[in-house]
Amino acid sequence: MKKEQNGSEIIPMAKDYKFHLSQLVNLRISDEWGEVQARAQYLNGENQYLVHYQAADKCATERWYSESQLVAVEDDRSPGMPVFGCVDLPEGEKVEG
Repeated sequence: MKKEQNGSEIIPMAKDYKFHLSQLVNLRISDEWGEVQARAQYLNGENQYLVHYQAADKCATERWYSESQLVAVEDDRSPGMPVFGCVDLPEGEKVEG
């Protein structure tokens, strides 16, 4: 941390996260998609996201990705709105494909 002459500290501005925990994201490099499980901020680098997804070989996996490697999953009925994973659907609801 740098200090000014009057002794006060200069604190770097935190970068906002682009994606939320439990948000569904697409991997830019493939057709794979997954759920954000964790996030990390770095002073001198891009925000990172731990994404849990099913890889092309059909195995469940998780890996850290840079923010620029991800794009938000969108529902055609609500463009621009984030989509979140859920464990249990409300009673009477079903997933549409």
